[in-house]
Amino acid sequence: MTWKQILLGFCALCLIVTISATTGAVDQIQSPSPGEATQGDPDLDVYLANNEVEAGSETTVEFQVQNDGDLSRGTQGDRVLTARSVSVDVADSGPFDVKSGETAIGTVQDGAMSSATAEIAVPSDVEPGSYDITVETSYSYDSLVSDHTNIVRQEEVTESHDVTVVVTDGSPLVVKNAKADVEPGGTGTATVEVLNTGEETLNQSRTTISATDDVLVGSGTSEEYLGTLYPDESATVHFEVTVEDTASEGTKPLEASFIYQDENGIERESGPETIGIPVGASQSFSIDNLEDTLAVGYDGEITGKLTNDGPRAVDDAVLIVEPMSESLFIEDTRYALPELDAGETTTFRYPTDVSGQADEGPRQLRFSVEYTGSGDATLENGPISERVFVDPQQDEFSLTDDGITVPQGEQTPFELVITNERQQTLSNIDAKLYTDSPLQTSNDEAFVPELAPGESATMTFDVAAAADTPAETHPVELDFEYETERGDTTISDVYQHPIDVEAVESDDDGSFIGSAASLMAALTAVGLGLGFWWRRT
Repeated sequence: MTWKQILLGFCALCLIVTISATTGAVDQIQSPSPGEATQGDPDLDVYLANNEVEAGSETTVEFQVQNDGDLSRGTQGDRVLTARSVSVDVADSGPFDVKSGETAIGTVQDGAMSSATAEIAVPSDVEPGSYDITVETSYSYDSLVSDHTNIVRQEEVTESHDVTVVVTDGSPLVVKNAKADVEPGGTGTATVEVLNTGEETLNQSRTTISATDDVLVGSGTSEEYLGTLYPDESATVHFEVTVEDTASEGTKPLEASFIYQDENGIERESGPETIGIPVGASQSFSIDNLEDTLAVGYDGEITGKLTNDGPRAVDDAVLIVEPMSESLFIEDTRYALPELDAGETTTFRYPTDVSGQADEGPRQLRFSVEYTGSGDATLENGPISERVFVDPQQDEFSLTDDGITVPQGEQTPFELVITNERQQTLSNIDAKLYTDSPLQTSNDEAFVPELAPGESATMTFDVAAAADTPAETHPVELDFEYETERGDTTISDVYQHPIDVEAVESDDDGSFIGSAASLMAALTAVGLGLGFWWRRT
């Protein structure tokens, strides 16, 4: 072998070694080992899907947070491009007032999107236009990982994002002509008119009306469909409201929110807008000219006048009385009132019994009026406190005469003047006279058709005295059966009245006559006693 052949073989060998080494290096670059390092960063962006708000409103805005990570090297992008413990906070709210604070939304992976909400109040004096607010996102992530060297580099980042909020001219929907016929404690139907004040047609319009402290709406809210509203077209909404008992007269607020589609089919929200619902004054009543005819141990009555002070007429009201003393008994405490216009007055009357064990003096009564208010709700006005006076117990009648004298052994007619001492008219007064031996009577009954309070009448009786009757004052007894104004028949207590027996000189011829008269008087007394026993039993 010549030296040329040797040199040529050596060169060929070097070329083969060089090619093999180059090929190995290329393979090593194109096929990384399992322990190669991976490096990258999340890239968060914040924007508002619906960035329109209205001046003078409070609105919930929804921030969309999207992650579009940047992988620098390596293949384990899911480990370095994921943002963990992400939170969103409005750092600079511009002309707006942010009512909510920082919001945590958790993990946002590469290519994913999450959202956070914030309550923004827009002052009423903010001019329409575009305004930028600054939103900060804070999160942590692994910027470098290597399984070969067990290296994990963690980072915590806070980034600022400018987000544009557009203040519009306001909702095209406005509420007007709110009406309601309702009073405190009542339920009624409210009516409002929703008008499209904009320049474009609104489709699929609907409203949600919400309650406040004093006024309830249905079961909490009322959702009403308005449909399509052309410019300057309105829709009327009816809904039920209930006013608290403690509410006062005046205009009470409700809130109305709206959802609609514009001419481009984009769904819009507006509101809440305040609605003023008129609440009328509470129905009231008053009592005047309260009078009574009450006395211990007797039945009487309580009368007075009731006035409907308005503001509405009532047609099914009931006056209820409650005695505040157990010594007064009113059997029927509910007095049905006639239909009363506002300002109209009617009378009432309660028959009342007073216990015989009661003391004289004032008694307290409590009145209330039950009536049907708006929406068929049963309402009550009161209590109205009043006083009556119970008089001391006294006889129904007083008896007077000019002096009754009967000689011994003779019979004398006499007159009694009876006066009604009660404060009510008494009728069918039947008087009965009772005598005991040695007095007797042949005319023991008298009748008076009627006596008004304080009115008097004369009754005529007679009385005879036996010849041996002692010349002194003797009693006779009377009782009276009568009817009260309530139609009750009553027998009075027994009255005693004096009879003076005058002495007469006797002779022998009169002894038999006197004895006979004494016998007749005794028999008469027995008969009268049996009659008195029968009447009382």
